[in-house]
Amino acid sequence: MEKAEAQQEADLRLTSKKIRAEQERELKEFRESQKQEMRLLKQEVDLMPKDRRKSAFKTRKEKMESEHEEREKLFLQKLNENHEISLRRLSDSHRDKIALMDRQFLQQKQQLMRAREAALWELEERHIHEKHQLAKRQLKDGFFLQRHQMLIRHDKELDHMKRMNSRKEEDMIKRQTIEKRAHPKRIKSEMKVREMMFRESMRIRMANSPDPDHERNMLKKFQENEKKRYRLETQRFDQKHLRQLEELRATSETTIKELEQLQNEKRKMLMEHETMKLKEQEEAYSKELKDWKAQLKPRKQLLESEFSAALKRHEEANGYKIGQLMVAAGLVTITGCESSPNTSSASDIEFDTVSLRLLEPAFRPRTYSVPIRFDSWPRFTIPRPRLNTFTFKN
Repeated sequence: MEKAEAQQEADLRLTSKKIRAEQERELKEFRESQKQEMRLLKQEVDLMPKDRRKSAFKTRKEKMESEHEEREKLFLQKLNENHEISLRRLSDSHRDKIALMDRQFLQQKQQLMRAREAALWELEERHIHEKHQLAKRQLKDGFFLQRHQMLIRHDKELDHMKRMNSRKEEDMIKRQTIEKRAHPKRIKSEMKVREMMFRESMRIRMANSPDPDHERNMLKKFQENEKKRYRLETQRFDQKHLRQLEELRATSETTIKELEQLQNEKRKMLMEHETMKLKEQEEAYSKELKDWKAQLKPRKQLLESEFSAALKRHEEANGYKIGQLMVAAGLVTITGCESSPNTSSASDIEFDTVSLRLLEPAFRPRTYSVPIRFDSWPRFTIPRPRLNTFTFKN
């Protein structure tokens, strides 16, 4: 027993030296990274104006040194914790019992099966989520394509409507130009005809009593009236053309506004339809995920019941000697144990949960107590090197 303990102490010391050597290398790298941060700080400060470099560097240097000290303290604490944990694990490895190896394999197998089932459940959940995301993306892409096509179609419709209105306006302007060119000729022709008719009527009236002065006055008055009528007719003609052009433009603007309003309503309806479809898809996804989670719980319970039954069959097959050995050797921690009122020995204890030392995979939490004390082992107290003081560039 003393020889085994001495061998265990030697193994612990050797492992401790190896761990400390590795941790010294990690600490060296950690401190080198801190030095690099200080160099980067110096480079950043050198880029600042000269009058602000000294104060800025002093403030930021003090802040960084404080942060470095805190981080190094935490890092050393973590190294010490890792050191003690590693030594505890090594100490536990010396206390394995051959009689418990079968149970270890069974528990490892069950843990692997749990991990496999957990990975399978995670894969199923990810599959449901990815299927939903794919359907959602396809739906959005489909509506995006519809919106894109609708915008192109609306632009074409609007452009076509504008071209039609522009063509109508051009046609009206051309027609009005032709009418403007023909209007003076028509008015002058009418004036000539009216003047000839007036002269003929005046000649007939003045046949019995001719009065040249009166005739000239009447003709002059008639010509002045005709000129006024010509000007008024020209104004009415121009106003008519202007009114026709304004009415056409107003009609064109109204038509374009109605078309734009109709297009906006169509786009709004498409967006509402997209929102409704996305909502329906989200509801379907939530329902599917809820149903899957509802049937997941019975699957977990069934798996755990199978594991419990396998452990129980293992205990029954090996009898209570293994349980007595585990308790006597101090290799287990019994949690949640129940005993009947008539129990008088360790063999009558019913185990609800048995946590083994090192008989479970390393990644599972262990709830055992360690009989070996590590208070005598040295803490990680490597002295921290002093940081170099940088000088400012003038």
